[in-house]
Amino acid sequence: MTRKLTAAAPRFPLFFLALLLLLPGLNPASRAQTPASAGVQVSGAGLAQPAQLSPAQLAKLPRLQVMRPDHDGKKRTYSGVALYAVLTAAGAKLGADLPRKGMAHYVQASAADGYQAVFALAELDPAFATRTVLLADRCDGQPLPATAGPYQIIVPDEKKMGRCVRQVQALRLVAAQP
Repeated sequence: MTRKLTAAAPRFPLFFLALLLLLPGLNPASRAQTPASAGVQVSGAGLAQPAQLSPAQLAKLPRLQVMRPDHDGKKRTYSGVALYAVLTAAGAKLGADLPRKGMAHYVQASAADGYQAVFALAELDPAFATRTVLLADRCDGQPLPATAGPYQIIVPDEKKMGRCVRQVQALRLVAAQP
């Protein structure tokens, strides 16, 4: 038995395509995008209140450049602000103001797609460490591509890029529990 196609048959896939595009929660691409105007949320232990740092506020912080190989092995120049500066701009106590109990604090960086990485608070503090961890917004002089930006954490001296979080949305300070 053969079926006769009607004029309604070609519209069936178009209906589901339209539905997929109209319902953002069903579209995987929409879940992974971070609007550039959103900035970065900083919250957690040691802060008087959560802070939403806008792109304009982040742009006022001292800018730095670091080099590191990308996933493709090509050496890239990233520019942005030190993660330390972002945390202090949000009100975190670091450097000489870091209380002794702050040695057991860590920063949880969260991406738009749910990916997370952790940094000990002391490893971000220039009073304790010589490394600079960067919250980058540019690579090789250009804004980060949508797949990585608007903000990406860059750890220049690590062999793997596992903690180079792309599409950073939030930083949360956490006090480790004994």
